[in-house]
Amino acid sequence: MDPERIKIYVKPNSGKNSVEGFYNDRIRIKICSPPRDGKANKELIDFISKKTGVSKKNIRIVSGEKSNLKEIEIIKKPGTDIYAILLGNQ
Repeated sequence: MDPERIKIYVKPNSGKNSVEGFYNDRIRIKICSPPRDGKANKELIDFISKKTGVSKKNIRIVSGEKSNLKEIEIIKKPGTDIYAILLGNQ
Protein backbone atom coordinates (compact mmCIF):
# COMPACT_ATOMS: atom_id res chain seq x y z
CA MET A 1 0.00 0.00 0.00
CA ASP A 2 1.13 3.49 -0.87
CA PRO A 3 0.37 6.58 1.32
CA GLU A 4 -0.45 9.84 -0.44
CA ARG A 5 -1.16 13.25 1.07
CA ILE A 6 -3.76 15.51 -0.49
CA LYS A 7 -4.49 19.14 0.31
CA ILE A 8 -8.19 19.95 0.50
CA TYR A 9 -10.35 23.03 0.96
CA VAL A 10 -13.64 21.99 2.62
CA LYS A 11 -16.86 24.01 2.37
CA PRO A 12 -19.26 22.68 5.06
CA ASN A 13 -23.02 23.39 5.24
CA SER A 14 -23.37 22.89 1.48
CA GLY A 15 -26.45 21.64 -0.35
CA LYS A 16 -24.73 18.44 -1.47
CA ASN A 17 -21.47 16.54 -1.18
CA SER A 18 -19.36 17.19 -4.26
CA VAL A 19 -15.90 17.89 -5.61
CA GLU A 20 -15.79 21.38 -7.11
CA GLY A 21 -12.37 21.46 -8.78
CA PHE A 22 -9.50 23.45 -7.28
CA TYR A 23 -9.23 26.31 -4.79
CA ASN A 24 -5.69 27.68 -4.99
CA ASP A 25 -3.52 24.53 -4.73
CA ARG A 26 -6.20 22.42 -3.02
CA ILE A 27 -9.07 20.22 -4.15
CA ARG A 28 -12.31 21.98 -3.19
CA ILE A 29 -14.91 19.67 -1.64
CA LYS A 30 -18.42 20.66 -0.51
CA ILE A 31 -19.87 18.75 2.44
CA CYS A 32 -23.49 18.92 3.72
CA SER A 33 -22.69 18.53 7.42
CA PRO A 34 -22.01 21.50 9.70
CA PRO A 35 -18.52 21.97 11.16
CA ARG A 36 -19.65 20.95 14.66
CA ASP A 37 -18.58 18.01 16.81
CA GLY A 38 -16.45 16.57 13.98
CA LYS A 39 -19.51 15.93 11.77
CA ALA A 40 -18.05 17.60 8.66
CA ASN A 41 -14.73 15.75 9.11
CA LYS A 42 -16.51 12.40 9.43
CA GLU A 43 -18.66 13.12 6.37
CA LEU A 44 -15.57 14.25 4.43
CA ILE A 45 -13.85 10.91 5.12
CA ASP A 46 -17.04 9.00 4.24
CA PHE A 47 -17.38 10.95 0.98
CA ILE A 48 -13.74 10.46 -0.04
CA SER A 49 -14.00 6.75 0.79
CA LYS A 50 -17.08 6.29 -1.41
CA LYS A 51 -15.64 8.38 -4.25
CA THR A 52 -12.24 6.64 -4.32
CA GLY A 53 -13.10 3.12 -3.15
CA VAL A 54 -10.51 3.39 -0.37
CA SER A 55 -11.57 2.05 3.03
CA LYS A 56 -12.34 4.74 5.66
CA LYS A 57 -9.72 3.20 7.96
CA ASN A 58 -7.10 4.10 5.31
CA ILE A 59 -8.06 7.80 5.23
CA ARG A 60 -7.13 10.24 7.97
CA ILE A 61 -6.89 13.98 8.50
CA VAL A 62 -3.26 14.82 9.29
CA SER A 63 -3.70 18.60 9.60
CA GLY A 64 -6.51 21.13 9.69
CA GLU A 65 -8.90 19.18 11.92
CA LYS A 66 -10.66 22.45 12.87
CA SER A 67 -9.96 24.38 9.66
CA ASN A 68 -11.35 24.56 6.12
CA LEU A 69 -7.80 23.93 4.90
CA LYS A 70 -7.03 20.28 5.50
CA GLU A 71 -4.40 17.76 4.56
CA ILE A 72 -5.45 14.14 4.41
CA GLU A 73 -3.43 10.98 4.06
CA ILE A 74 -4.83 8.16 1.96
CA ILE A 75 -3.26 4.71 1.98
CA LYS A 76 -3.97 3.43 -1.53
CA LYS A 77 -2.94 0.77 -3.97
CA PRO A 78 0.26 1.63 -5.89
CA GLY A 79 -0.45 3.36 -9.19
CA THR A 80 -3.82 4.75 -8.08
CA ASP A 81 -4.23 8.43 -8.98
CA ILE A 82 -6.40 9.82 -6.17
CA TYR A 83 -6.43 13.33 -7.69
CA ALA A 84 -7.78 11.97 -10.98
CA ILE A 85 -10.44 9.90 -9.23
CA LEU A 86 -11.61 12.79 -7.04
CA LEU A 87 -11.69 15.21 -9.97
CA GLY A 88 -13.55 12.69 -12.14
CA ASN A 89 -10.73 12.21 -14.64
CA GLN A 90 -10.51 8.45 -14.16
